[in-house]
Amino acid sequence: MALPKYDKSKRKKQFEMLPKGAYVVKIMDAKEEANSKGNGSHLTISFDIAEGEYKDFYSNQYLSNTSEDRKWSRDAIFYLGVPDNNSQPFVWQNWNNFFADLEDSNDGFVFGGGDPKQLKGKLIGGKFHIEQTEYNDNIYDHTRLRWTCVAEDVRQGKAGKLPNDKLITPSASSSGSGRASAPEEEWMKIPDGLEESLPF
Repeated sequence: MALPKYDKSKRKKQFEMLPKGAYVVKIMDAKEEANSKGNGSHLTISFDIAEGEYKDFYSNQYLSNTSEDRKWSRDAIFYLGVPDNNSQPFVWQNWNNFFADLEDSNDGFVFGGGDPKQLKGKLIGGKFHIEQTEYNDNIYDHTRLRWTCVAEDVRQGKAGKLPNDKLITPSASSSGSGRASAPEEEWMKIPDGLEESLPF
């Protein structure tokens, strides 16, 4: 019996993990989407690292993946609740903080509401922590954007305290104890018919 051929492009990729820390990030795309529970909406903000040693970190990951079904990392997406008259105070606080940080990070930019596409290309500071997810009895580590700040504070090393990590405790998880990079299901599928080299 002849052994079957293999497809090199289907080889599983092991992606480097972004270290926890503060970074200047660039907004690649922003769109408003309905919340899954049907109560209001949020901004889905795709981003990449804009400066420093890890510049273009997520773009490089995406472009280095030669598989046909490559996906943009969910770790490079920030979700911001859109407040309305029924929103809790913390939703408004998060909204106000984000846009104050955004305006202070981009000279001359003023956000007066409207189309979220105007956020594309803007810079903002980001504080990243480690967040764990569980899948198939294994625990996976992610570096995810938790808080924003002013980009210049990151450049000057004055971003302040990083957010606490969000870890799965052994008592709260199943019997599995494996730790690894994120599985394929933790990556966002790129829409069909995309012609650009990046999904934006």
